[in-house]
Order: sequence, then C-alpha cells, then structure tokens
Amino acid sequence: MNFEEMEQLISDYAKAHHAMLDYTAQSIEVLDEIMETFHESVNPCSEEGDEILAEWAACFGVYIGETLLCVHLSEKGFAWALNGETPMLQRGNDRLYPIFQAYSRIKYGCAFDIGTFYQMAVWTADQAPFSAERVVDVELVEAGHHEKNVLYEDIETFLLAVVNGEEECMILRSEDGFLQFFGMNDKFVAEMQVNFPDGDFRTYSIINQEREQAMDKITVHTMLDKSEVPAREVISLEMLRAAVRAYYSNVYYESFLKQIPHMDTTEWTKRYMGLIK
Repeated sequence: MNFEEMEQLISDYAKAHHAMLDYTAQSIEVLDEIMETFHESVNPCSEEGDEILAEWAACFGVYIGETLLCVHLSEKGFAWALNGETPMLQRGNDRLYPIFQAYSRIKYGCAFDIGTFYQMAVWTADQAPFSAERVVDVELVEAGHHEKNVLYEDIETFLLAVVNGEEECMILRSEDGFLQFFGMNDKFVAEMQVNFPDGDFRTYSIINQEREQAMDKITVHTMLDKSEVPAREVISLEMLRAAVRAYYSNVYYESFLKQIPHMDTTEWTKRYMGLIK
C-alpha cells in the first residue's frame, strides 16, 4: 500500500464517520478522537488485531506526517525519508516518527496523544537545523552495555530499548557530566548533572512546564519497578527526545538549559548524598 492509497483510506474512513480531516492543525484533534476508538476496539494481542494495528498505524501516521508537512514542516526543510523500512520525517539529522507515534497511540491509548506529538514536531522544526556539538557515550544500565561516541542519528535504537521496557535506565555521558532517564511508553523522568573542573557539580530535573504547579504524583513504570513521581517531573517521549536533541546540540550546559524546561535540584541532591546538611 503506497502513501496515496493510505491517504485515501483515511479520507474514506473520515467521510463515513462524518469527520473533517483536511490536513490542518485543527484536524489533529479530530484524528486523535478517531484513534481512541481504535484503541478501544483493537486487540493487539491477537494475530488479526496486530495486523489491523500495523495497517491503521501506517495510515494514520502518513496523515499526521502529511499534515505536519503541509502546515509547517515542509517550509522548514523536512521531507519523507526511510529509516530502514520505516518512513519518517527528516531534515538532516533531525528525525520524527509519526507512524511509530500512531502505532503507540492505538496500542497504548491517550498517553501517546497526537496533539503533544504535533506540538513537539513543530517545536523541533522551529529550532535551527541540528548540528552535533557533544561527544556522547551511551550506557544501558540493566544490560551493562557501554558504547563510546554514539552518533545522534543512532540514538533512537538505544532510546527505544527504554521506551519498550527492555531496559531500565539510559545514561548519556559527556566530558562535563551526563543526562540520564528512566520510564516506559510515554512517561519518563530525566535529569542532568554538570561537573565542574574544581570538583563541584550541579543537577537539574527536566520538567513538564504545563504541570509545573501540579501537586499530584504520577506512577512511572520501568522494566523492573515503578515510582511515584511529582507530576511536574514526568515528561512525555517527545519531550525526552527534545532533551536528548538539545543535549547533543549544545556543548555548553547553559545553552541546553535555555532550551529545555528544568528546575535546579542541586541542593536536594547534595543533601541526599550527605554532602551538605
């Protein structure tokens, strides 16, 4: 099935259900509602359900990608490309995966809402074209896997090991510290540590600005455990991807912090480590 056939299938489905899908930003909300009905009805555990899931994820993902291109991303230099056999939106080393997002939306539900993905894709497009500045080594904690100088274009494979629950925690190490995170599906906790030449350090938690004032806690699962985490410290997969991108592209931590919502946790960390009272 080619792109044109997928688009026609989505168009026919929308007409049959009296929904307006016209490749506008407003239609993304309509699409998300349609995908919720698929989430409620498709059983991915069955062979038939998995086939339906994959087929419709491709169709919905193509619509999401085409809408992004029409509304904003094409003028910013993005176009369809292939990562192996998987279509993606690419501009240089910047990559977006609307079909993967659509698959996760149908399989896991509203935790992977399309609106958040759309907003983060627009944010990515508005940034300067990606240029890696840091040399980054990757550590997968549970697997005990260490790999030096991992290129940004190869980071997605490691990232998905955590997303899919195959790995507990991932650490991106650089000369002046690290960015680490844990979680699954669309709920993650990420923090950055900056090490200074005099032996001192500072730590920062990446936060969800929309829930910065929230007092409730959210359960974050990993392959081995679960944690109750303040809502403001729980970020989505697309927010995590944005943080990883910014970490690679900003060699100075001050530049990273200007791009990514955060809070300073240095005092709490030092107290927890017994370094201050």
